[in-house]
Amino acid sequence: MNYIIEGAQELPVVGEYDVAVFGGGPAGIAAATAAAKTGAKTTIIERYGYLGGLATGGLVILLVGLTDGKEQIIKGICKDTIKKLKQVSRIEKIGPSILFDPEALKLVFDDFIMENDIKPYYHTFLSNAIIYENMVSAAVIDGKSGRSVIKAKIYVDATGDGDFSKFCGIPFLQEKKEKLLPVTLGIRVGGLDTEKVKAYINENHENYRNILKSLSLSVRMGGWITTLHKGEAWFNVAHAENTDCTDTQDLTHAEIQTRKTVHKLIDIFQNEIPGFENGYLIDTSAQIGVRDSRRIKGMHLFTREDTDKIFDDAIARAPNYISGGQGSVQVPYGCLTTRKMNNLIFAGRCISVEHELFDMFREIPCCMATGHAAGVAAALACKSDNEINVKKIDISQLQGILLEQGAVIWV
Repeated sequence: MNYIIEGAQELPVVGEYDVAVFGGGPAGIAAATAAAKTGAKTTIIERYGYLGGLATGGLVILLVGLTDGKEQIIKGICKDTIKKLKQVSRIEKIGPSILFDPEALKLVFDDFIMENDIKPYYHTFLSNAIIYENMVSAAVIDGKSGRSVIKAKIYVDATGDGDFSKFCGIPFLQEKKEKLLPVTLGIRVGGLDTEKVKAYINENHENYRNILKSLSLSVRMGGWITTLHKGEAWFNVAHAENTDCTDTQDLTHAEIQTRKTVHKLIDIFQNEIPGFENGYLIDTSAQIGVRDSRRIKGMHLFTREDTDKIFDDAIARAPNYISGGQGSVQVPYGCLTTRKMNNLIFAGRCISVEHELFDMFREIPCCMATGHAAGVAAALACKSDNEINVKKIDISQLQGILLEQGAVIWV
């Protein structure tokens, strides 16, 4: 491989904060909101022009994993989000899950940052971290304005892919490509007789699965549902396997492949599924749906043996899918922190868990719960009179504030 040496640059510091949250998906917006509510001067950095990540730009419009099979176990900022969506009538309860309008959620999350005086940097992404001993001293960002620097006392990695782990040399776990969960391009389709479509797929489910298999699409995950709009449905079935989402070429190939697949799917559906004859593609997701990439090696790695444990440093709950979706597990704070860095917290799907248990932690509500905890912890670490260290905060104080802000830790 050829190399070019880039010359040294003076990078402008565009902002200094108590807490800098990288990634504006559900985990990131929860972290930023929680940090600000706990008294920290906070910023959020997002690579796209909106917040919400896969919940908005990825068209993952269904909140699943909210309950333990009976009761809602993820509340706090996630519950605040649902409440705000109800106020704009862009939400519907579907069994234990919540269906929502992604455009409404963009506005709700914009309101969160405005109401809590959080400084947003959209169209901006993390490109490096400046390290001094065991601290992140600055984060290098890139965007249309060029390269610059943000400084903070505490940094929260809510990028989904654990990008800080790469730039800080933090050990992480990542499966081989053939074992990674597939990526998916979500789509919305209009012009449907949704009742006919629903009746056909319910009565001829094997035929529907065979259509997907004919295009070499996995049927082990994904699905479809009618949206909040008449004649419209969402399909989450245009998968691409063997995709390393930390590799730009793999992502490029997956985007091209799944777009082709979407158009083939619609052509087949028009011919095979009653009620789909006049169906047309409204849009594909602005960002491909990534399920699986880096997971940090944290202070604690959550394993199967932990599913029945009570943790002194518990900060959230997650549904226990091992028990068939009945019951829940505690999420320990140690899954969000690493031995190497003292002022860096992780939140969302990159936290420290075994791959076989990953589905319990990667859904939107749990990402918001770990983001909520990360934000409060970051704010508390900033207020320390002694050493700034996210691993030395008062856990009982963290738990108390989370409970005050409506989170669920114990049941």
